[in-house]
Amino acid sequence: MPAELLESVVKHASASGTRDAVRWLIDNSCAYAELLSALDAARHAIWMSQLAFDADCVAYDAAAVVSDQRGRPIVDAIIEASTERAVDVRILLNASGLLDTAAPLRAFLQRAGASDVQVRGIRRFPQLLHAKVVIIDGTEAFLIGSPFANGYWDDSRHRPFDERRPPRELGGRPLHDVSCAVTGPAVVALETQFSELWNDVSVSPDAHHRIANASGSPSPRAIRVARTAPRRTLPTYPDGIADILPEIERGLAAARSLVYVEHQYLSARPVIDALTAALAREPSLEVIVLLNQNPDVTAYRGWQNARLREAGLLEHPRVGLFALWSAERGSRGSRGSRREVNQLFVHSKVLAVDDVWATVGSANLDGVSLHSYGDDFASRLGRRVFRHVRNFDVNLTFDDRDGALSGAVRDLRIRLWTEHLGLAPHQLVGRPEGGWLARWRARAVRNVTALANGLDTLPSGGFVLPYSTCSTPRTQLAEIGIDPERLTMHFDPGWLEVHCSPNWVRNMFA
Repeated sequence: MPAELLESVVKHASASGTRDAVRWLIDNSCAYAELLSALDAARHAIWMSQLAFDADCVAYDAAAVVSDQRGRPIVDAIIEASTERAVDVRILLNASGLLDTAAPLRAFLQRAGASDVQVRGIRRFPQLLHAKVVIIDGTEAFLIGSPFANGYWDDSRHRPFDERRPPRELGGRPLHDVSCAVTGPAVVALETQFSELWNDVSVSPDAHHRIANASGSPSPRAIRVARTAPRRTLPTYPDGIADILPEIERGLAAARSLVYVEHQYLSARPVIDALTAALAREPSLEVIVLLNQNPDVTAYRGWQNARLREAGLLEHPRVGLFALWSAERGSRGSRGSRREVNQLFVHSKVLAVDDVWATVGSANLDGVSLHSYGDDFASRLGRRVFRHVRNFDVNLTFDDRDGALSGAVRDLRIRLWTEHLGLAPHQLVGRPEGGWLARWRARAVRNVTALANGLDTLPSGGFVLPYSTCSTPRTQLAEIGIDPERLTMHFDPGWLEVHCSPNWVRNMFA
């Protein structure tokens, strides 16, 4: 499609989607299904940025049992859009020494006869293209939580063991993630940031033309786009971009009753400082935090626990720290009737305040996604060497204080808590007497009792347990009163894996 025609299509489509709206896509079986439908419906353009895109990544039917390997490779929808409907498809991937799926995907598409699909890479070692965005025909944009790799697929059942979830990426752990689809003015801003990356940062072995710039970057009120980008990469931003952190700080500064954090990591000092300031300012504020006890990168467990300890959040009476687990009885791999358990890996990037404000996207609550990787280090050398390292990330901020989003932020919280707490949505609408934190703690205690006593009273899917700073899943369970010897554990790493993350290193350099 010529650049001038593509520009016309984008401008017309963006102008037609004038109302801010969002759909929450909880867990990747849902996100992938919605994305495939949108890819099948695309008629003009598909623009995609991703950390990684494996050609064998399959979107499985969430309703299928494990033995039914029914699924559809995501790349098939891309190929069909390009070859059968002449859709302009552009895919931008990280292509640094740490992770490069651009070259193998390009080779796969050539073999499949889809040479019109353009694939470019960004090489900014040690910084990553971490933004995961898909824009369809200029009218709808998806912020996808996970890279397109099979180890990140899961559905809301979060089974401890599932053949469709290979152990390569995350040790076979079930995974919880949050994506969203938006329409309205924010789509134009996302188009603009994509075209900047495609034209000014990416490297390409072909001679395809540049994208004509999208029609500006508006400042929508209800849904805003915030970005992070390193220095000396975008010509118009020589000092880089760090818009996401100020958005988070402003959101937390306005918190009055509830802050809910559901994140892969929490190591950014400015975010910890903003949380502690909000707690000191508002005597009735509750903070509920859902985190990984065993992150996928070596240093993060120590950094996260150090930040929480230094800020006094581990023992703060108005702060609740929780982790997700899954369990079932009698599936493959169990011994007799022993209950099977697994840590549930939290890959979400959700921060919500008072049911009226939230930020969701690709940015973790760490230095490299927000402002400076060096800020996460304790040593002077680490802080100096990595002080300007910053990924390419994108978040959406949702502001429903005037009701423009029709309760979308509240609905996100309710949907997430329904899954994690095993409660009906109507039980999670109004703040209960005694507060939300008491309800979370009560559910966690109930789950500990059920696991410790072998009772069949756990909710299906993921459920909450108290957060532990111990190093291994076995010691984490033991610390909260559960005997791990009575359970079949599907993720049971030893000292080397916990402290050196060999799986992560292998994945990065494979």
